[in-house]
Amino acid sequence: MKKETIIKFYSDFKLYIFPFIVALSSIFLIVFAIYPQTFKLITDHKLAENFSNKANFLETKVTALEGFDQEDLSQKVELTLISLPAEKDIGNIFGLLQNEILKSGFSVSAISLGNSGGKVGGSDSYELKVEIKGAKRMFPILLNNLEDSPRLIRINSIDISSRQSGQEIDAALILGVLYSSAPSNFGTADSPLPEISREDEELLAKLAEGSSVPQAPEQPQSSSSRGRSNPFD
Repeated sequence: MKKETIIKFYSDFKLYIFPFIVALSSIFLIVFAIYPQTFKLITDHKLAENFSNKANFLETKVTALEGFDQEDLSQKVELTLISLPAEKDIGNIFGLLQNEILKSGFSVSAISLGNSGGKVGGSDSYELKVEIKGAKRMFPILLNNLEDSPRLIRINSIDISSRQSGQEIDAALILGVLYSSAPSNFGTADSPLPEISREDEELLAKLAEGSSVPQAPEQPQSSSSRGRSNPFD
């Protein structure tokens, strides 16, 4: 009975059974064979394209690095560190301040390290208290010299007292000296190279003009020049 039923069923639907089997087989073939292979091919193609782009970028980067003037870059780094060192350069800043003060016609009474520090923008700072004596008319020149010095210095406060003659003053300056720690992360191999802009070049040229700090001159022998030529000896 079952056999006859099957034969009858086949006879009635034989025109549909074979196309159905073929369609079902095609679906299985597409789902479990063609689609995975196609997806893998597309993925591999994208990976190969990414690797090719990365290789081209690295080749371009190597070419750009080879084209840099190492001596010029070293000078630019040196200029930058003179202006904004990576750590507290207390010894250097003492010498620079003494030079600027003596050059402006003042004498140094005392230089001491302050207790406070802080942040200025993205940089750190520490305070110095500088006590000086000199001619009143030379004080604006001193301020200009400090502002134009290659080292980044902020004048936080000024306290001035005049002497009996009125021509000489005692002044106490609170200076904020800036420094900035070197970055700990310089990027990966495929990071783009930083570019030095025109404004950066102009700033570096300006730093180069005032980067040479001469030795402290001998203190002139005059009524406005008092104290030791080097208070740190």
